[in-house]
Amino acid sequence: MEYMPGGNLAQFLDDDVVGPSMLVFLRIFRELASALAFIHHLPGIKRIVHSDLKPENVLLTSQLHCKVSDFGSGHLVGITGFTTSQSDSPKKMDMTLAYAAPEKLKSLNIKPKKEQDTYSFGMMLYAVLSGSPPYQHTSHETAFRESIIKGERPDETSIDDMKATLCASKQHILDVLRSIMKMCWVQDPSDRPNMIKVQDDLQSLLDLQSEEQIANEVKVLLKSVRIYFPKKEESQLLPLHKFSPKQGRFVEGKF
Repeated sequence: MEYMPGGNLAQFLDDDVVGPSMLVFLRIFRELASALAFIHHLPGIKRIVHSDLKPENVLLTSQLHCKVSDFGSGHLVGITGFTTSQSDSPKKMDMTLAYAAPEKLKSLNIKPKKEQDTYSFGMMLYAVLSGSPPYQHTSHETAFRESIIKGERPDETSIDDMKATLCASKQHILDVLRSIMKMCWVQDPSDRPNMIKVQDDLQSLLDLQSEEQIANEVKVLLKSVRIYFPKKEESQLLPLHKFSPKQGRFVEGKF
């Protein structure tokens, strides 16, 4: 597996120095939408539903480009409609509750479908735009499940507060991302957008942005966020189990 010095999106959002970097957020979600559009529309039996999209499963490069990881809960979807889990345990709960679609919360036996990934994409947008995971203050699992199944969604007050701090051009980006967020998390799976359309809409908006401004925003972020690079004499192909997050480098022996 390729070494990803930027860590994952959850770690990136946990960093206190990361503010509302709308251009970087736009690029990350365009890339994520592109990845989902690709796996959802592979030919024939190669088509894949990820089934556990969340910020922890989106890895970042040294320049804050993103790549989707952890397909352990993924499913191959055949032409016949049968699905094959990648998991060795058929009873494993292949989802993270806060990002799981309401139809999955109703039944663990539901057939995996791409619309469930679309819902999770919407919830990830919420996590990025609000600066916190969805339903982070919910502690009672049964009540949580029931509220989502009934159609309740996370509070958007923090997104409104953040919008007030942005210039007009970045408010527009926020409005587009927020609109897509709401389309993706609608209750009826058939009403959720195809990820190809989401990808195209985000690409159209990204094409209107200045590449220089995006690069500058990345540069500013890289001065603040923690990026773990191996030492120059170390190969980036070293086994990941030898990398110590605490020390920020590859080490030998116990750490």
